[in-house]
Amino acid sequence: MAQPVYVIGHKNSDLDSVASAYAYARLLQLQGEEEAIPARNGELKPEVRFVLERYQVDPPEAIDDVHLQVRDVMRRGVICAYLDQPLLEAGQLLQEHNRRSMPVVDTENKVHGILATEDFAKLFFNDLDPRSVNRILLKRDNLVRALRGRVLVEGRRPLGNRVLVGAMQAETMADYIEPGCLVVLGDREDAQLKAIESGAAALVITGDLLVSARTLAAAKQQGVMIISTAHHTFTAVRLINLSISTQDIMNREFDSCRPEDPMSEVQRTLARRRSMPVVDAEGILVGYLSRTDILNARPKRVVLVDHNEQSQAVDGIDEAELLGIIDHHRIADVHTNKPIMFRADPVGCTGTIITGLYHEAGVAIPREVAGLLLAGLLIDTLILRSPTSTTKDERVAGELANIAGEDIEQYGQEIFAAAAADLSARPAESLITADFKEFTVGDTKFAIGTIETASPATIEQRIPELLKAMQRIAQERGYASLLFMLVDIINMQCHLLIWGGEQAVAEVLGVPLEPDGHSVIVEGLVSRKKQLVPLLSRIQATMTGRTGAL
Repeated sequence: MAQPVYVIGHKNSDLDSVASAYAYARLLQLQGEEEAIPARNGELKPEVRFVLERYQVDPPEAIDDVHLQVRDVMRRGVICAYLDQPLLEAGQLLQEHNRRSMPVVDTENKVHGILATEDFAKLFFNDLDPRSVNRILLKRDNLVRALRGRVLVEGRRPLGNRVLVGAMQAETMADYIEPGCLVVLGDREDAQLKAIESGAAALVITGDLLVSARTLAAAKQQGVMIISTAHHTFTAVRLINLSISTQDIMNREFDSCRPEDPMSEVQRTLARRRSMPVVDAEGILVGYLSRTDILNARPKRVVLVDHNEQSQAVDGIDEAELLGIIDHHRIADVHTNKPIMFRADPVGCTGTIITGLYHEAGVAIPREVAGLLLAGLLIDTLILRSPTSTTKDERVAGELANIAGEDIEQYGQEIFAAAAADLSARPAESLITADFKEFTVGDTKFAIGTIETASPATIEQRIPELLKAMQRIAQERGYASLLFMLVDIINMQCHLLIWGGEQAVAEVLGVPLEPDGHSVIVEGLVSRKKQLVPLLSRIQATMTGRTGAL
């Protein structure tokens, strides 16, 4: 099976990230990369859910990280034995598939133990100990399957756990027969009758030899099972030994893991176990993992969209095989071990770049892709009003609107209305971190959260609550300055909340602090990427010269 390619945006994926991930994964699929998977990080935001539902698109897969997991390495379609399966058949499976062990499951595929080649060795050597003969119960169906036998007479006597080869005089043999005993015989009628008379539960007649009418009649009358097999006596005895159920010798003490477990943790267990089953929460077998599988493991393949910063990427990106980056932000600090596809353009959103990739590939843009890309473009450029919006964005917006059958202004307003629908009810921390990015300038850590809305008053009523949440977040995460942009898309201004470096931020922006001492109002400030992030180095320098401002 081809290895998946995950296309994913930044942490807490916003509309442009989700739309771009879906659109680029769809382009890869249309070009033959069937395993391209659109992904996201975090919960779906209201505006994202609105657009997905509008175009009947399933939400991209939610992933927390791209660490190598058991599911990326495990073998599927696992061979396994069943609890009541004859050991002979289980051994043949191991040999046929060149395996040293396999799980033992019930009829619902729940794992109960592990059967390994060394278990067969233990069984063989136990057979040399006369005290071990009576340890395993015989089972009628397994006997027939192992011997490939024909049941000539069905029995009523319960099978015990003793096997006897009737290779002596009939009278002598009788002294060794116990109730429930299975006796292996040839065609000697006197021995057959004596075994029935002495309490045997079953006879195995070897070599496909004939059984007399007297023996058959006596067996029916006494309820003694007779099985005929083509094998000679020596082979028949070996096969009877291998007719026992796998559950009788399997190892019931075993380690297992889940598909979502990180391989870094599972490797420690495999240091002491050659292999282990992979089970779901109900204990159902879904895969198998061995040391060999680890040696053949490949990291997850990933394409990043709408970001290229280590701090904004999902966890584990340093372990993944990075295939490409498509972004409209500054070039940052994501590193690769080999050349990759890197597309960056100073436009209003990543969707504009991806639209160009469809053109370059000569692939028509499907309607639902156009609808998603347009939505990401409109929310990122504030319906083409933001200073980040370019003539290319405007041209692309018109093209996508035609494909999707949307009116740009009306569609944009509906998206922003969906985004604002639950602002009053959302927890303060959720508002701050919904569209949230970290930045490092020198040794100074910054973070900027953003919300764009046509109804800022709803959120401004909660400023004291938001500032308390900002203080807690800044302290827990070690930010020297945490900024929260409340952007009014109607009046094109920003109420900027600040925790840490308040005076420095106000000075660099050239505006006075509000009476609360933790916010400023800035006309025309609507873009984090183009207007605020470029000022971070100046803010950091000012803060360094104003220690008291921290």
